[in-house]
Amino acid sequence: METIIKQDSTTQENDNMLSLRDIIDIFIYRWKWFVLSVILCLGIGYLYLMTKPNIYQRSAVMLVKDDSGSNGGSSRSNRGGTDALMQLNGVMMGSSVKNEVYILQSHQLMKEVVRELKLDVNYIYRHRLQTVRLYDVKPFTAQFDSAETKHPFSFKVTVSGDKGHITDLVTQNGETGFDQYVKFGQKVKTPVGNITLMPEKRYLKQFDGEEITVVRTTVEAAANSYGGPLNASEMDKMSTLVAITYTDHNIRRAEDILNAVLEAYKRSIIIDKNRIAESTAAFITERINIISKDLSKVEGEIASFKQANRIVDVKGDANQYLQQSSAARQRTIQLESQVSVVQYLLDDLRSNTGTNKLIPSLGGLTDAGIQTQISKYNDAMLLRNRLVESAGDNNTQIQQRDQDLMQMRATIIASTQAYLASLNLQLQRARQEESGLSSNIAAVPQKEKEIIDITRQQSIKETLYTYLLNKREETALQLAITEANIRIIETPFGSNAPISPRKKIIMLIALLIGIALPFAFFYLRNLLNMNVRGRKDIEENTTIPVLGEVPHRKEGIKDSEIVVGDQKTDPINEAFRMLRFSLSFIKKDARVIMFTSTMPGEGKTFISRNFAVTLGMTGKKVVLVDTDIRKRTQSKLAGNIHKEGLTSYLRGSTDDIERLVVKECPQYNVDMMPAGIVPPNPTELLMSDRLEQLVEELKKCYDYVIIDNVPAQVVADAGIVNRVAEVTIYVVREGKIDRRYLPELERLYREKKFNHLCIIINDAKAAQKQYGRYGYGYGYGYGYGYGYGLSDKEKREEKKK
Repeated sequence: METIIKQDSTTQENDNMLSLRDIIDIFIYRWKWFVLSVILCLGIGYLYLMTKPNIYQRSAVMLVKDDSGSNGGSSRSNRGGTDALMQLNGVMMGSSVKNEVYILQSHQLMKEVVRELKLDVNYIYRHRLQTVRLYDVKPFTAQFDSAETKHPFSFKVTVSGDKGHITDLVTQNGETGFDQYVKFGQKVKTPVGNITLMPEKRYLKQFDGEEITVVRTTVEAAANSYGGPLNASEMDKMSTLVAITYTDHNIRRAEDILNAVLEAYKRSIIIDKNRIAESTAAFITERINIISKDLSKVEGEIASFKQANRIVDVKGDANQYLQQSSAARQRTIQLESQVSVVQYLLDDLRSNTGTNKLIPSLGGLTDAGIQTQISKYNDAMLLRNRLVESAGDNNTQIQQRDQDLMQMRATIIASTQAYLASLNLQLQRARQEESGLSSNIAAVPQKEKEIIDITRQQSIKETLYTYLLNKREETALQLAITEANIRIIETPFGSNAPISPRKKIIMLIALLIGIALPFAFFYLRNLLNMNVRGRKDIEENTTIPVLGEVPHRKEGIKDSEIVVGDQKTDPINEAFRMLRFSLSFIKKDARVIMFTSTMPGEGKTFISRNFAVTLGMTGKKVVLVDTDIRKRTQSKLAGNIHKEGLTSYLRGSTDDIERLVVKECPQYNVDMMPAGIVPPNPTELLMSDRLEQLVEELKKCYDYVIIDNVPAQVVADAGIVNRVAEVTIYVVREGKIDRRYLPELERLYREKKFNHLCIIINDAKAAQKQYGRYGYGYGYGYGYGYGYGLSDKEKREEKKK
């Protein structure tokens, strides 16, 4: 039993595998289904394409330049030292290009584009199976009193000559019932405010009689809708080139949106630059006012000192000493000027800690590191302020940037303090040097020394005043220059061929689906079909000889009919002739032949009757014995339900065989012995010795004894009667029994439970319904050249011959 289970498992695995021939047969014998499926799927694919408008893509390329004026990948290497310094202080610096990529796709920027192009008003038009949003080609433009709306609404306009019929006005509260004709160019009052339909005369005739749905949404919703197809990305990690793409079913709208995005981005950069310049200008103006007051005070002291001491020229006697200390004094003045500038900057940094105010950019600082740190801080602050407009102060990224900015400001303050300490040390040394020179002019009057001190303070103030005036002019010039630090490399461009839908690919997919669906259907149906599908199944799962195949009978032919005849050459007649011929290979001199099957309904009775006639067609005497004494199927089909029959002989009621036999088919020498009455003990009767005596007596009178027995797996009668049979023909109907029973049938064959067991496959045409063709083709095309397939006239002529 275990061996049978393993063999059954192997059989199922082999059955589930498709050979190339099986696949070809599916296509050949089911080609109509494949053609129908392909046509249907291609039609669905075509309808799908008809509902999808063509999508086009437009691209633009821009170069992001750094503040130093360089571009490309070198700008990153120039900033490498500053970035490293920031990282040493715990500040992580991101890629400036990535920041710009995010800003290009920001919601805030798209809102400006929507306002500029008035994309919050959509014109929906139904063209065939497609629903499209009109842009440049439309019959009119709707104008409203308000620049923006807080609540969306829609209405339909039917173009009729120089008028429009406004209907179906729907607001947030539902349908308004508004219905009115309005002349193009005239203002009409509606529940949502005044509306003016400005005509586009070039396209009025084109849309005459058409219905346009006008939908006005909020700027926020429009930005969300139109911002989706926009994409920006770095073209290369080693460069600052940014590629911007936009997809839309309208080429003109895609180009206009890209151009508007670039212009809005430029404006945002210029606004950011002006914020830095304005902050620097305010700082410089404040410093100039303070220095101006200090300078006026020093000049007043000089005037008062000269007037009180009546001094006109204090340089007379001190020229010699002044020439010696000139260099030292100049050095001291420069250092004091730098100390003042740094001190002013440090005071500003401390006073504005914790605010979002920019740090003034003073180019007079000799420390390039501090200048670079201030520039980095201002860039980061501007980026943070721009992101706040889109994300808000409570965003985690904004809070992280605020912490980074605080660390950067602390770093700048620490650097400034260190630099100030260095300047003070240098100034101390310069004063010591000047003090040494001053000791050499001890002879100069005290008043002259005082005037020199006052004059020195005057020089310091004048130097600072002049420096600040120059910086103010530079800042004013920067405000006058409105150039962004980007360069448009490629204006919007692209192919006029759509990128979506991909018609060839979709139709190819539809074709493949059309082929795959029927193939999958027939394959799965076969996979789930566990019945015997033909000769191939039997020969792969058993070693039992296959005597032959009987083709499918035509509709209406009953089991009781005799379909064979000596003048008939149709396939079913040729099949029975082949069975008669093949019988000699099983056992040449066999005269007692028993027919059985697995279960009722496999055509055992039909085949045994017609096989008996086929043997009789050769001139042999044949007797058909109905040993199914329980159901008496053969006897019922022949209409011979007699009281006397096989059971009469077996129980000893009579020994006269001629009395029990009836004529079944006299023209072919075929007789039949009916089953007789149903006994109470059929098994015991069949086990009696009189069965052997009966067969021996019949063999004396007939050339062949055909035994129509019960199904082998229903009752034990088949095995009991088989002792008298010389050949056992097992009828298997295609599509009737489970393939998993074949290993059991193989076991019966190997154990020789039946004498010279062989198989006849009945209803062979049923296999074509599975894979199209599942056998080896035996039993098909019989009669070729013998009248089969001839016309009626040709058949009559053939009979005359």
